[in-house]
Amino acid sequence: LWTWRLAVFAIFTASGLSIATWASRVPSIKAALGIENSTIGLLLLGMGVASILGLSVSSVIAARMGTRRGMLTVMLVLAVGLFLIGLGTDVMPSLLLVLIGLALFGFGNGALDVLMNVDGAAIEVEVGKTILPLFHAFFSLGTVIGAGIGALVAGARIGVFPHTAVIAVAIVVLAVVAFAYVPQRDFGAPDAAPSGWRSRLAAALSAWREPRTYVLGVVMLGMAFAEGGANDWMALGVSEDHEGGVALGAAALTVFSVAMTVVRVFGGPLVDRFGRVATLRVLAVTAVVGILLFILAPNLPLV
Repeated sequence: LWTWRLAVFAIFTASGLSIATWASRVPSIKAALGIENSTIGLLLLGMGVASILGLSVSSVIAARMGTRRGMLTVMLVLAVGLFLIGLGTDVMPSLLLVLIGLALFGFGNGALDVLMNVDGAAIEVEVGKTILPLFHAFFSLGTVIGAGIGALVAGARIGVFPHTAVIAVAIVVLAVVAFAYVPQRDFGAPDAAPSGWRSRLAAALSAWREPRTYVLGVVMLGMAFAEGGANDWMALGVSEDHEGGVALGAAALTVFSVAMTVVRVFGGPLVDRFGRVATLRVLAVTAVVGILLFILAPNLPLV
């Protein structure tokens, strides 16, 4: 159980690291390719569609392969995507190559998001405590590391390709090492594994008959919209609209990621102490205030 938990912590960290690596270099990618914000928006749309596709087929991946092999596979896919993003920016400048990289990157991260949370939830059941926020804290720790490295390399004017290539290799190494410590489990059958992957898939999809799935989905939509918007546009917003430059843009993403990490570390105790509903309401209001301050603040310290 201990090594399984450490392995899933590492997987969450790798996912956050990959996302912050891309997000922190958006201003540099824009400058290198000479494109407008509207084109960046289209690239993000392509990545978003691929991410939704990854989320949608994650149950099939888990039912056919199990979460263990599934996580390894999609981590390799997202690492290839990250490598292609850098390749299409610096080495073989091509908007299409960057888009293909973003599609693979988005698909891999979308599927991984589900698979690693399934394992995290299973570990939470085994432990008997609210620890899923701690897994998400490790995701945020990955974004802190990724954004911090992004700020340093952007400040040092290091190209996007060497940056993304090194991170892609690191993610592959993490995936292979973590794979050795994640147990092979049948997905969608906590007590007795049904025979055949179709039965396991049917058990997994039974959540769609539960009304609370849709209510939670609406909450997730709002919060993912806020976090996704921050990850995708914050560096560019600080760099250009708030006139902070590319290094400060990446630094702003680091500040955001550190704040998320701190709150997620204490997420479990907060939920256990005040309840899920009260915690959600207070922190949702906090998020709205933060978004408004980011948009309207007249100076960078307030931003």
